[in-house]
Amino acid sequence: MSKNCWAFVAMIAALCFCMVCGCTSDAAPANDAGQIVTEEKSLIVYSGAGLREPMDEIAQVYEEKTGTVIKYTFAGSAQLLSQIELLHEGDCYMPGARADLDPAIEKGFIGESEDVIYHVLAFAVQPGNPKNITCLKDLTEDGVKVAIGEPTANAVGKATKKIYDKAGLWEDLQDNVVVRSPTVNELIVYMNMKQADASIIWEDLLGGSNIEQVDIPQEEGFIKVVPVATLSFSKKPAEAKAFADFVASDEGKAIFVKHGFETYPSAKYGDA
Repeated sequence: MSKNCWAFVAMIAALCFCMVCGCTSDAAPANDAGQIVTEEKSLIVYSGAGLREPMDEIAQVYEEKTGTVIKYTFAGSAQLLSQIELLHEGDCYMPGARADLDPAIEKGFIGESEDVIYHVLAFAVQPGNPKNITCLKDLTEDGVKVAIGEPTANAVGKATKKIYDKAGLWEDLQDNVVVRSPTVNELIVYMNMKQADASIIWEDLLGGSNIEQVDIPQEEGFIKVVPVATLSFSKKPAEAKAFADFVASDEGKAIFVKHGFETYPSAKYGDA
């Protein structure tokens, strides 16, 4: 066979190989809505542990709408900030309160932010309120075992210290503290295990729980506004902003309402 014939046969063989490969290549997976999901269609979001239930639902709804997978890290605000500072990766940040954004802003980590909901402190007490907890001072009385959030680790702990400092009762409270939790969700566990008679917790976490809620008198209490923010070093800034906008949208806020949150702005709580 001549050289020209061999060249022609080789060219035909190469063409057939390319056609076969093209027909048998794997397609990218699709979600339930038939949208293609790839690694590029995902966002990393840091969220306060106390927001897990509504944020999980928001992620599910958002993925169904856009095909974007939300990959969460849930933890206390201090731990989240440490991870953000160490890794310098991710797209959005939703801590437990506005004040928790301040150190991230100072470090240049925050792009844009929007206020979304309120966190309102309440007493969590055992069924029937056997210790008759009605005000801050009651948690300092003899024989009352108290579980609090760790003030250096999470927003509920910081808020607890702030209201007790303001009332001049922080040192008195320490004699009764039996648990300091790094995350707010663990406080519910300790209460359910009856390791404490009372705790101070965000009221939205008490819905559907066997633990009873007692409102803290408004003049003694504490209200936090919770924002969602984009991270300045996000590699997908447009997508990050789209997700933050969805969280702060009427549809996103409706999910928070379903989980017991008051949404921002509210005539009841104002600018907190």
